[in-house]
Amino acid sequence: MKIKNTSDYIAFNSYGGFNSTKDEYHILNTATPLPWCNVIANERFGSVISTYGTVYTYYKNSREFKLTEWCNDWISFQAGEKFKGIFEKDYNLIYGFGYVKVLEEDNGLKKEMEIFVPENDDIKIHQITLNNTTSNTKQISISYKLEPVLGVSKETNQNYILSRINDEIMELKNPYSKDFSKCLAYLFSYSDNKNVISSYNLEDFSITLDIKVEPKEKVELAIFLGAVDDEANLAKIKEKYSSLKTIKSESKAVKKYWKDLVTCNFDTKDEYTNIMANGWLLYQTIVCRLFAKTAFYQAGGAIGFRDQLQDCLALIRKWPEKARSQIILHSSKQFEKGDVLHWWHEFNNAGIRTYFSDDYLWLPYVLSEYVDITGDSSILDVMTPYLEDKPMLDKRELYEIFNNIDVQDSVYDHAKRAIYYSLSRINEKNGLLDIGDGDWNDGFSNIRGQSVWLTLFMINVLQKFIKVAKIKKDDEMVKLSEKHIHIFKHNVLSYAWEDGQFVRAFFENGDVLGSMSNKECKIDLISQAWAVIALKDYPDVQDELNQALKKVDKYLVDHENQIVRLLYPSFDKPKNNPGYIKAYVPGTRENGGQYTHASTWLAKAYFEMKDNEKALQILKYINPIYHSDTKEKADKYMVEPYVVAADVYTNPDHVGRGGWTWYTGSSAWMYKVIEDYLGNNKKHRN
Repeated sequence: MKIKNTSDYIAFNSYGGFNSTKDEYHILNTATPLPWCNVIANERFGSVISTYGTVYTYYKNSREFKLTEWCNDWISFQAGEKFKGIFEKDYNLIYGFGYVKVLEEDNGLKKEMEIFVPENDDIKIHQITLNNTTSNTKQISISYKLEPVLGVSKETNQNYILSRINDEIMELKNPYSKDFSKCLAYLFSYSDNKNVISSYNLEDFSITLDIKVEPKEKVELAIFLGAVDDEANLAKIKEKYSSLKTIKSESKAVKKYWKDLVTCNFDTKDEYTNIMANGWLLYQTIVCRLFAKTAFYQAGGAIGFRDQLQDCLALIRKWPEKARSQIILHSSKQFEKGDVLHWWHEFNNAGIRTYFSDDYLWLPYVLSEYVDITGDSSILDVMTPYLEDKPMLDKRELYEIFNNIDVQDSVYDHAKRAIYYSLSRINEKNGLLDIGDGDWNDGFSNIRGQSVWLTLFMINVLQKFIKVAKIKKDDEMVKLSEKHIHIFKHNVLSYAWEDGQFVRAFFENGDVLGSMSNKECKIDLISQAWAVIALKDYPDVQDELNQALKKVDKYLVDHENQIVRLLYPSFDKPKNNPGYIKAYVPGTRENGGQYTHASTWLAKAYFEMKDNEKALQILKYINPIYHSDTKEKADKYMVEPYVVAADVYTNPDHVGRGGWTWYTGSSAWMYKVIEDYLGNNKKHRN
């Protein structure tokens, strides 16, 4: 296709760039280093589209009920849905909030396909426009072929799929699915042009449209892929979308929906930061993390207790109703003991009970933030139930179906119970909190000692929760919180302050982790960042906090490559086994790579110390546009320029390469930090 003047784009890198309004990313060369994707979804249905083709589509749960096959092998990529005649070769792409556009031109025949998922219907619409600019009649055949799954994987489900053609619709069903046997997937097309003839092939699950386009004529048509729970709903869907006017109306409506939902007006005095903050960060957070829960690198489908709670921190001002409902939902995933499910599938209540030590504390943290920012204290009195107790016995984790019981408490009391449970896990020797089978860093699964970061985090949780307790006139909770803040502060300084930094944890045998005495993991980022966040208001520790940040800058911030390491040096052959973190190649993901989630906390820490220059520098380092605004940078970084990467490699063989993208809490935290400290509503909070 003819390429427009590349100077029209912002941060153009030979593959693509942002349009002038910065709400679209145009890809002019689809031979991107890795698949560059867009996620389009509503709260029940969605699809992942990439520069290499359509990744897959799902219904209700992006892991458990894939409609088409998901592939995350970028070397030998196999699309879950394949087009011929369009979206096949020599195409350009436009990624926007809620839609993808495919643009081609073939010998005077202009082809445009807009792909979107309406807000309220569980259907993916491919709206195709063919424009014949020549004086000759054009004949074109467009086919759309599915690799159906109707379950978790093709291998285990393909033999059970039943298919038929019914009323010019291809219907697909998996009657042997445990949870989705009633779900009906469907494929059909529509055009009001008599020169568009459609046919189906049940053997390869495809639809073909043979089209004649007269000279100077424009032909419009649409192909639909969706799912319903019964045939009556399918009839209604087909009737609704048997109209080009309706299709165009839904396209317009979904664009407005997403624009209204994610567009902001921050002026951070930095163009690239503004681009991310004024739409792309919230879109990534909402469409991927809260709606789809999937991307190219992971098809998750589940709700993480800590994960989606943290995500909704970014929505408290922009979409408070969603943040409120998320908090209420999570409060109902708590056991009477005080612990919570690590993650669960909402459609069947199956989840995993663990010994992770931070999950439950995110409830009082996020609840406190919500009440403080919105002033909505009514949420504190909402009643929600507990989960049935299924003891773990000798297991380290238990995957089961956990239903709610008749015992209820207010959201406030659920949050209190989480705090009480955490306080029951104080180690008698040093007064720090037990790490269990991991804290925020799941990879520390074998330390089984105490977590310094968790103790610092708990200080901040209690600081925030005091305000909520005062609203409830709960003097006992206020006094308890004040007492433990003082004790935890004393214990951290007594046992965890060493050689100008805060150590990370203690093994069960008493050995220290995150100390200069270690050969590996001499220093860990989040102990230093959260020491600042938790202790910033205490005059007697300002010198320690400044020393800790200097250590971070010296050992963890790579200014040359603009990377912020999670820890240094990486684990390779540790004296003590910290857990599955060492299974990662040194310098990748949590094992000494940049784990962007944590890097945002460093920016937050600098803001708290009033060092805005350093904070803004860290925000630039974790901004994907700064890693991809030239071809040289894009080829090194490899992943998408418009969404935050979960991790960036520090491994010497791949320094600066982005890890997995889209499905990461980094987007919410980056937005949250920008909003809190650079937004119009910024204010200093504990």
